[in-house]
Amino acid sequence: MNVIDLIMWKPFHHPDISLPVVRRRAGVELLELMDAFGDVIARGAWALIQNRTRPSRTAYNQAVYRLSKQGLIVKEQGVNTPLLKISSDAERMLDPYLKPDRWWNRKWNGIWYLLMYDVPEVDRSYRNVLRNFLLSQRMGCFQKSVWVSPYDIRAQYSDLEKAASLDVFACLFEARTVLGMPSGKVVQASWDFERLYKIQKQYCDTYAENLSVLQSSGSIGIEKLSRLAAEEMEALRSAFCLDPLLPGRLLPDEYLGRQVYDLHLRITDQLRSMLI
Repeated sequence: MNVIDLIMWKPFHHPDISLPVVRRRAGVELLELMDAFGDVIARGAWALIQNRTRPSRTAYNQAVYRLSKQGLIVKEQGVNTPLLKISSDAERMLDPYLKPDRWWNRKWNGIWYLLMYDVPEVDRSYRNVLRNFLLSQRMGCFQKSVWVSPYDIRAQYSDLEKAASLDVFACLFEARTVLGMPSGKVVQASWDFERLYKIQKQYCDTYAENLSVLQSSGSIGIEKLSRLAAEEMEALRSAFCLDPLLPGRLLPDEYLGRQVYDLHLRITDQLRSMLI
């Protein structure tokens, strides 16, 4: 049996870490992989984005059709087959973790945005929806009903005021300090960087080993390369799921997000070179 046939990618798992379950609809996952491997997909390597969420070419074609109809991918005529490209609208809707450096490089003006709410127990469902919204904005829970962000969320708050009468239960404040605490302490109190470190450390350990195998194994079939690409993207989502993507000056010294992203780019570049 060929040695290449025996290659098994190291799985992204650790028994002491309860990783977030991060699943994507087929279309969203397709867009994310096109963003990372667009030049490969444009050459017809559709198998790169074939995984357990799209087990057949028919399912893949259906996803392409839906995304094309929504204007999220565009087709350009190639030599033998249409070339698929992600549209500018789709690029804007992709999750921030795919371009985290844009967030790290933002300048912080020293202003915290604090959202405080008091939702009665009888409106628990409303409270849960509100909490999910705050998490989606990557806000930190400073105290039970006090959430904080270094980013200006006034536009999102205004939308919720109009759509869901948020002002009945909540208020949004700007502040230069939070209880007079240094910014570093606010960050540590609001986000679970200890858990985030464990998850991102596991990503780095796992995919540094997989990259080493990838670089030293010579010719590898597209099926195994495709599996690694899909699994790495899922692991990347988990590695950044709890990451607030704070401006660089607010990040703790032990933060590993930059190493995660650098490793992701190296793996992606290596996969591209082997798939083209």
